[in-house]
Amino acid sequence: MNNIIQWTNENAGFLALLLFLITMLFGWISGIFKQLRHRPDFIIELIPGPTFCCTFKTGRKHNNYEAHQTAIVAYLSVKNIGSASSEINKVQVAYHNYSFKYTYLWFWLNPVISLRDFGHTIGDNLRMYPFLIQKSILLPRENVTYLKNGQSTRGIVYFEQAESYGGFYPRIKNEKVKIKIKIFDTYGSSYSKTFLIPMVDLDYAKKFNEEFGQTLEKMGKSEIEEWKYS
Repeated sequence: MNNIIQWTNENAGFLALLLFLITMLFGWISGIFKQLRHRPDFIIELIPGPTFCCTFKTGRKHNNYEAHQTAIVAYLSVKNIGSASSEINKVQVAYHNYSFKYTYLWFWLNPVISLRDFGHTIGDNLRMYPFLIQKSILLPRENVTYLKNGQSTRGIVYFEQAESYGGFYPRIKNEKVKIKIKIFDTYGSSYSKTFLIPMVDLDYAKKFNEEFGQTLEKMGKSEIEEWKYS
């Protein structure tokens, strides 16, 4: 014991420096873990409403192949279960392409503006659905994209693929299409989830929106712009 006391007295400066470094290291590690805990965490779900995929012929041809177009609508619920607030910055959808049916590559689409609100009649009443990002034409509801801890929002996101031909459309199994929804927040973090949604014909799709599948055509952007895989 006397040897220990003598050693500590002789090396008091070294021990003080060592304790200072340990304290700094502990504070640095604690700060890192605090920052890791203090972050948003978005949960994505589909809720009952117009969620489906539709591939339809455009009436034109490319290299003697009949041209077609694919559009997807998803009625989403997004909830922040994390410990920090953040905003929905970007939404994408992806599907497995029929042309590459032996791979698991995802073909990604960015949202486009829907020319009309989505809705349908129930008896004599018209049921309208809010948009998640786009401003609604008929509904006065403000878009909620900034989510605090425990806060949720919902709305429709609409996607159109540029005119294509051949096997460039989603794979279909049992009248269903597997899609992946990915959401990016303002910190650059991404959250994704896969779903199975029904493949429907154009007549059914137009029951919810008479101008379904016409955005790129009417905006003069029917050419292929961004084809991204991952």
